Amino acid sequence: MSQSPALQTEYQYYLKIKADLLKQYKGKFALIKKQELVGTFDTDQDAYNSGLDKFGNVPFLIIRIEETDESAWIPVLSMGLLNAGL
Repeated sequence: MSQSPALQTEYQYYLKIKADLLKQYKGKFALIKKQELVGTFDTDQDAYNSGLDKFGNVPFLIIRIEETDESAWIPVLSMGLLNAGL
């Protein structure tokens, strides 16, 4: 998974606790801030709303708890080209 440096801590923490999460919460969405599992949710929208309520509009990790991570790499977003003038 390619994520911003701001979420490296959260993602590394997710990898550390992933085996335990899979046992109880497979298929749900985890909300992680720093090295804390804030909660698990049925939908990513519920996790997002909870993150906004607790932390405001700051980076936090929402990830689906699955055996394999299905990350998408979108070059235009990763390279910061979304607002580039052509």
